[in-house]
Amino acid sequence: MSTSTPELQPDLDFGTDQAERILEAWLGRRVACVGMERLKGGLVNTVVRLDLGQPPYRAVVKLHDGSADAFAAEARALEYLRSETTCPVPRVYLEDGTGRLVPYAFLLIEHLPGQCLDGLEIEPSDRADLQRQPADVLVELHRHKGRRWGGLDELEGPATWAELFVSRLTEARAHPMVDARLDPQVLRSVDAALEAAPSLLVDAGTPTLIHGDVWEGNLIVQRHADRWRLTGLLDPAAQFADVECELAYLQVFDVPRDDLFTAYLGHHTLRPGYEQRRLVYWLHTALIHVALFGDRFFVDFTARTAASIGRLEAASG
Repeated sequence: MSTSTPELQPDLDFGTDQAERILEAWLGRRVACVGMERLKGGLVNTVVRLDLGQPPYRAVVKLHDGSADAFAAEARALEYLRSETTCPVPRVYLEDGTGRLVPYAFLLIEHLPGQCLDGLEIEPSDRADLQRQPADVLVELHRHKGRRWGGLDELEGPATWAELFVSRLTEARAHPMVDARLDPQVLRSVDAALEAAPSLLVDAGTPTLIHGDVWEGNLIVQRHADRWRLTGLLDPAAQFADVECELAYLQVFDVPRDDLFTAYLGHHTLRPGYEQRRLVYWLHTALIHVALFGDRFFVDFTARTAASIGRLEAASG
């Protein structure tokens, strides 16, 4: 769940000599990079696994061109989640946006054992078990409350969650590819939905710590004996938000998550009106995916979601 629409850079040019400069800056000595592999899941940034000839033997580097602070918030989120929660995120080894070592901003992090859950063929019973494990992580994570809305480092935030989130919606709507990829009638429906959003988000609950990007592409799992185990949750967009923002994101993608929600709702209950507020969060995710990828699923999903918000507004008026 990105809070803004990033530029896609999944295939930046990156070689062994650049990798070794990063490794030397981290470890303080020359280190041979004996292998490199582009990792699945690097849809926005270039993500490369580095193989070292000595402990810790592996690390992962994320690269972005054009923004000096591209990974500052992610590094802070990883460090915060590791120190304050039980969320299994990788250690931060080194983060730099100066361009002195390589011509990119980069984030060097721990390589977690296992593989990405997205696209992995797993038996239904194992998949149900794997849904319950991130539910346990989210149950603990969502017990952490904040005093203001927004990022972990913000000393001052907006007065209301609606103010903050509607600004994000407006930013997503303003992306030029949204106008290019959606029909005029759908755009009018989206604009009407944006006008209705503040009233739908009045009941935001308490500022709650969320991961912000929980989906199969960010879940790392590993087979242990006769059971798959969750070993990592990647790419946090950690913030203090309406907890329903996280829950709604879990229900956007076409993946059954009944076992996850059953386990989660055994500890946290939903506030009345969740199904209506969920539509606003869905619209934000839909607009970002339309802007970035333009896939038919989210083009159609945007139209359906905006229309549903319009019907809610008409019924309440």
